[in-house]
Amino acid sequence: MPLPARVVIRGLRCRGRQGPTPADHQETHDYLVDVALAVDIAEAASRDDLAAALDIAAVAEVVRAEVARRPRTLLERMAADVANALFEAFAPVTEVSVTVQKPEPAGLDAAAEAVELTVSR
Repeated sequence: MPLPARVVIRGLRCRGRQGPTPADHQETHDYLVDVALAVDIAEAASRDDLAAALDIAAVAEVVRAEVARRPRTLLERMAADVANALFEAFAPVTEVSVTVQKPEPAGLDAAAEAVELTVSR
């Protein structure tokens, strides 16, 4: 019997290049990425076997690699690219939600502020 669940990773620290100018595309910035993945955990739960579970270290690796892969102008593109990469890498995943947060973005004039964008597929 299926056992639907959501696996969530919050605040994954990533380095990437994003912004509207060519200079932004050269400079790396810190991002915090949250991902939520819908997956059936029935086999993992019944077997109590790590090999049957979603590999969260592999999920983190895919997220970090995608954020770092290339510069983007918009956070929207970065979040969508991460969601697509997760779907491609993990066939059992049926739904993905990705939130990308850019701490201290230029233009807000507040050191504690952040810009955040969430995409769900």
